[in-house]
Amino acid sequence: VEAADAMEQAASYAPSSAESLRLRRVLADVRMNRLGDYEKALADLVFIKTIDPGQAKQLESDIRHCLDRLGRVYDVQRRLLLENGTNPTVVAATQTTAVRFGNEVAISTAELEQRLVQEKIPLRGAPRDVLDRAVQGLLGEKLLLRAAKRAGIDRRPAFIEQVKRFEDNLLLLRYLEERVMKDVEVDEQALNLYLEKNRERFQNPLRVVYSILEFPDETSAREYAAGRPASAPRMLGDHLSGTRQELPPALQSIRWEADPPTGPLGPVGMNGRWVIYDIHEIVPGAAVAPELARQQARLELLERKKGDRLSQAISELARQEDVRVIDETIARLFQPATPTRELSPATGK
Repeated sequence: VEAADAMEQAASYAPSSAESLRLRRVLADVRMNRLGDYEKALADLVFIKTIDPGQAKQLESDIRHCLDRLGRVYDVQRRLLLENGTNPTVVAATQTTAVRFGNEVAISTAELEQRLVQEKIPLRGAPRDVLDRAVQGLLGEKLLLRAAKRAGIDRRPAFIEQVKRFEDNLLLLRYLEERVMKDVEVDEQALNLYLEKNRERFQNPLRVVYSILEFPDETSAREYAAGRPASAPRMLGDHLSGTRQELPPALQSIRWEADPPTGPLGPVGMNGRWVIYDIHEIVPGAAVAPELARQQARLELLERKKGDRLSQAISELARQEDVRVIDETIARLFQPATPTRELSPATGK
């Protein structure tokens, strides 16, 4: 605040001089961005614009920002209209205008019809309260969007970069859909062969739920297995679940389907320790429904074919554009201690 007072006093000695105008520009920035005094900042900006009209264009964004923060939204909109070459005194509303802001068309009947279709509301004969909610929803979006534009968010470098990335991603997806993946399909013969080759994958195998308890010696383990625990064991794994192949070696040879054991099994010596496997539950295996298995297999094959097609497309594009990966440069910058290789053409993988 003291600095602003000092700058204002210094600028008042020769208010129309180039040096004073530069100082007042700094003063306006301090008041706007550091002190939040938008009224005085606006006065400084308007003064500079009046004395030196050549600065009008570069000051316009800050002037609109001050007006917006002071609640003078309509003034901001008028300035935006003037900047776009539109006369703000001319009412642009027509018979197809559903909502207008000041003299501008804000929402047309065509936009309102589109919103009604999206929300599955009948275009004719809709209840008034339902119609009003649709109008208010569209109106809220418009007001927020206009406020964001007045704040200059759409001109910020970070926002522009984000929009550019979104556009690039959308462009890439459209190209993949229309040019690369449009005819990728899985025929029935390939699907049947895949199901036959991976038959075991399309069924739910038996699973065993168990815990692993560790004991300091074999005697303690045997006492626990006999139901006479002398001390509390150490829990190595609580309610683990696994298929036959995933079970510890000591449990894999058990006939779980025909003669399933229950309760504690052991003790078993393991790396100098003594453990007991406490069996909690045996979940029987079940085959996946044939139609579900076919759907799952079709998706897997489709993803595999899409991956192959994408690799082929990238390789072909790299060949057409004579792409070369400069390994020497990459190694020098990112792997200075790694020996460089000769230049090689891109493979697309």
